[in-house]
Amino acid sequence: MRFTVTVSDQACGASIEGLDLSQPLDSATITELRAVWLEHHVICFPEQHINDDDLERFSQYFGEFAGDPYIAR
Repeated sequence: MRFTVTVSDQACGASIEGLDLSQPLDSATITELRAVWLEHHVICFPEQHINDDDLERFSQYFGEFAGDPYIAR
């Protein structure tokens, strides 16, 4: 999948456009996103319309959820 990266004029960060996060992403796209994230430290995806399941799926592309000592499972 193709997407556009717009680098922030701040100390870190970039915006990514051209992806629909309500749909599963292929492994090549996930690898590219990870590289952008590691380079820019913060990435945002404006104008996304996703539900909780979409957010959970997308988050798990970057690793498992960690436990939170302040919130019961």
